Amino acid sequence: MYHYYKDYPKDFTVLSGNLLSNYEKGEASVQVTVRLPLKDKGFKWFRITATVTESEEHDVPIVYAVFSDVTDMVDKYKKTAKVCREKANSFEFMMEEYAGNIYISDMDNYELLYLNRTACETLKQPASSMVGRKCYEVIQGRTSPCPFCTNDIINDKEFYEWEFDNPVLERTFMIKNRIINWEGRKARLELSYDMFSTEYKLAKKDKEREVILRTLPGGFVRLDARDYETILWYGADFLNLIGYSEEEFETKLKSKCGYVHPDDYKKIIPVLDELKETNGSTVTEIRIIRSDGSIKNLTMTLCYVPEKDSWDGIPSFNSLGMDVTEERMEQERQRIALEDAYQTAKVANEAKTNFLSSMSHDIRTPMNAIMGMAAIAKMNTNEPDKVRDCLNKINISSKHLLSLINEVLDMSKIESGKINLMLEKIDLSELVENVADICKPLVAEKNQQLKMSVGRVRHEKVIADGDRLQQVLLNLMSNAIKYTPEGGTITFRINELSSAIDNLGQYEFIFIDNGIGMAEDFIPHIFEPFSRAEDSRISKIQGTGLGMAITDNIVRMMNGIIEVQSTLGVGSKFVVSVPMEIQNEEEMCDEELVGLPVLVVDDDQIVCENASALLDELGMRGYWVLSGQEAILSVISAHERRDDFFAVILDWKMPEMDGLETLKALRKNLGDDVPIIIISAYDYSEIEEEFLEAGADAFLSKPLFKSKMLHVLQLFCTHSNLISSDYEEKNDADLSNKKVLLAEDNDLNREIAIELLQMEGIEVDSVENGKRAVEMFEASAVGDYGAILMDIQMPVMNGYDATKDIRSLNRVDAKTVPIIALTANAFATDVGKARSVGMNEHVAKPINVKHLIKVLQRWMG
Repeated sequence: MYHYYKDYPKDFTVLSGNLLSNYEKGEASVQVTVRLPLKDKGFKWFRITATVTESEEHDVPIVYAVFSDVTDMVDKYKKTAKVCREKANSFEFMMEEYAGNIYISDMDNYELLYLNRTACETLKQPASSMVGRKCYEVIQGRTSPCPFCTNDIINDKEFYEWEFDNPVLERTFMIKNRIINWEGRKARLELSYDMFSTEYKLAKKDKEREVILRTLPGGFVRLDARDYETILWYGADFLNLIGYSEEEFETKLKSKCGYVHPDDYKKIIPVLDELKETNGSTVTEIRIIRSDGSIKNLTMTLCYVPEKDSWDGIPSFNSLGMDVTEERMEQERQRIALEDAYQTAKVANEAKTNFLSSMSHDIRTPMNAIMGMAAIAKMNTNEPDKVRDCLNKINISSKHLLSLINEVLDMSKIESGKINLMLEKIDLSELVENVADICKPLVAEKNQQLKMSVGRVRHEKVIADGDRLQQVLLNLMSNAIKYTPEGGTITFRINELSSAIDNLGQYEFIFIDNGIGMAEDFIPHIFEPFSRAEDSRISKIQGTGLGMAITDNIVRMMNGIIEVQSTLGVGSKFVVSVPMEIQNEEEMCDEELVGLPVLVVDDDQIVCENASALLDELGMRGYWVLSGQEAILSVISAHERRDDFFAVILDWKMPEMDGLETLKALRKNLGDDVPIIIISAYDYSEIEEEFLEAGADAFLSKPLFKSKMLHVLQLFCTHSNLISSDYEEKNDADLSNKKVLLAEDNDLNREIAIELLQMEGIEVDSVENGKRAVEMFEASAVGDYGAILMDIQMPVMNGYDATKDIRSLNRVDAKTVPIIALTANAFATDVGKARSVGMNEHVAKPINVKHLIKVLQRWMG
């Protein structure tokens, strides 16, 4: 082996030395990489794995070896090592020549691993005296790591830039930090310039330039003039402008101007060609497509820089783009607004022209009639009937002419803002009656059907401008009549809606017709001045086209709204909703009317339901039927159960069996004692005499307000009319040995009531609250009590709740025992509430003994 390795003695020494050394240490094997000489000169690299074993056949140890050719691997390693050495030498050379300071320090123990020549000059020490020492000790004279050390925030992807004022060196440094691998150790590379260096000043200028660029409202771009696509540089707000991050711009767009709208890119190519030829500049506008797909408008400057004037020899276009999207949107909005205003003015002018033409015709028509009738009257002065007829027609025409002029003047006042609302106390029932009286002749003239009803209007007296409100209702009602053909139906309803504000009621006036209706596209224009639908069916109907505009303006001035629904050829519905201040004047029900039953007869179910609800609110008992036949059956049934109706409210016009026939049939069954009140939405003057002869007692105009019904019913509330012959017999009934339960919390009132009842021979059990009343009744035998007298305001349990509990008991007489309210609360709402919980009668305090006895005789006799 020695002779074999004569040309490579070092390799033999490595092989034999490692083998013998391991053998002496007791280790049996060794692995080394050495050269093996070749026969024709030269060598190859082999990795030798050798094992030493004791041989039984020989007295000396034997070596077994395995040879693996690793020549290619060693050559590759040497090349790599050479490149690394060259790179390291080159990197160190560049660092040595770097104009600024370079420090490399271990990130785990802060030891300095390298300093370049400039850093040594800055610190005024040789590198040999600083390498291996702590960076914070050498650079800043500290004994512990800096509190502002950047180790925690730097990475190996990019430099972290910051400024530091070094108190030891008495100067400011602009610093860049980054993580690198230095000879297998994780290290911090630090590059820095001090404030006196040219590089520091240039860096400061770069920062100032970046700040200036960021203040500009747009983005800078340098476009490659060789391909018109590549973005060589960008700055300011460019990335925010196009909506891409730096990484997305480089990966998705490949640093090209693909964000420009394709159509605009095609248009801008000829502009760039021209700039290239003329060495000029221009301003243009393009659209860009952002990353989210939205489009923005940019105003863009373009300036060509030829190759000879470029710092890097690349011809380019420098451009500044500014976002003008909002300005363009505003310009478009203004353009559309101007077009709309132009169209509106054009339509208004056309409307005014048509209006003047129409008004000329409409004014001339009554004027011609007036002048013509005046001429005829002059020529017939000796014929009084002829003159009278002419004067009547002159009167009608002059009124029509006056209404035309008033509408024009009203609209003029509204447009000039001179109209004011005059608030006053008004009664809705009177106001609506006035509207109905004015419109009834128009309805009768066209043989139309008018349906009028009042919902649960709790407050009829309000504060508003009565004249203006009446004008609104008249305009809408007359329009419904005007545009509904003969034989059609007009419905008018009034409702009081709930309001969240005290002393303020929300009132709803509804007008429904089955007239000609309106096209859907005309509805938005219905309240515009001078507007009328284009319809041959209304061309002969007189009107200025101002009525609805005036109506809408008045309603708005009253803080209300108008809603319109209409279908061409089917009909229309107008709903006016107006808030009005209410006058808290509760309708007081006559004590003798409380609990009395009243029958409402009308073929309109809404009228029946609303009228019955109002009667219940008054404390009476409202019942209703929809025909004359049902009315007769109800009257007979009530008589059989000895609960005859106090009064009947009967509609005049009903199908099959009309009001007159029903009236005659009712008189046969009721006699003359029960008042029958005729109601109608029409003028009943022509049939009044006929109905009176048939037995009608009074007449009421629709819609039926609570106050109107109460007033008429009170006319019949006298002692002689209140009690029928059947009741007179009952009044003689003996109450002795009858037993009542009295619930009254006031000791004195209880004592007085007991004394008065006992004087009539009535046995009395008394309790002090509602709970005790329920317990006493529950514990009594069935039929033991002929009646219960129940106070309302009591401790523990009030009279309303006690009545509910008694009516819910599971015993035969729980539903039938008469319960009579004794209370000082005599308002209509209190009476209605007593009826709603199951009480049969309502006797107001202080107690009228005669009235109480009559009530008890009625229910216990």
